[in-house]
Amino acid sequence: ALITGAGRGAGRAHARLLAARGATVVVNDIDEDVARATAADIREAGGKAIALAADITQKLAAEALISQTLAQLGQLDILVHNAGMNYSLTGLEATDDDNFNQLLAINVHAPLYLTRAALPALRQSKAPRVIFINSQWGQVPDGHSYAYMVSKTAQLGLMKTLAKEFVAEGILVNAITPGAILTRMVPDEYVEGEKANIPLGRLVHPEEIAASVAFLASDEAAFISGQVLAVNGGALVVGI
Repeated sequence: ALITGAGRGAGRAHARLLAARGATVVVNDIDEDVARATAADIREAGGKAIALAADITQKLAAEALISQTLAQLGQLDILVHNAGMNYSLTGLEATDDDNFNQLLAINVHAPLYLTRAALPALRQSKAPRVIFINSQWGQVPDGHSYAYMVSKTAQLGLMKTLAKEFVAEGILVNAITPGAILTRMVPDEYVEGEKANIPLGRLVHPEEIAASVAFLASDEAAFISGQVLAVNGGALVVGI
């Protein structure tokens, strides 16, 4: 399994749980130190993990990451597109072009580069899975944060297009759309406000998202593709 942005936060939880369930995990992060630390934690817990740092928004670096993964593991069965970045809470007129392009790069370009490069290996897998960690805002735009909303909506379009093209080959592609996750990505000053929008009254824990990743990667999800699994405490049911 290759998990991007797995050095910390939710990605780290995905890596730890998949390793605990028997996967050999490649911990990718742009920060080599945190990638190495997470891989070391997994090995100390009895799992199998290696760290590979790369800036996956760069096409050649993304392709090299897949090549390095295959060189180290010999195969690739699970690809988890988890990497993300902070974004500005701004309306259209204040939207920063650089931030807009950066979010398109991490949320759309990087998964496209990686999935395309991984395709030959996924075709050789007995149970290939591609899993996107998207956002509830990919489903329901909030009227601001244009860079984030547009890139996450586009990412869902990428997921569905991949699912439709490759389902006949047995490559299952799905997305998880969490609400606000209790990580450093949500500043302390926003936590209470986020809670007020969630019927269950709290933020989702990284481990809860990881459980959804493990499910979609498992044999129990062998008949699921092109779907969006919302893990948001009921936020979309009542309307955000």
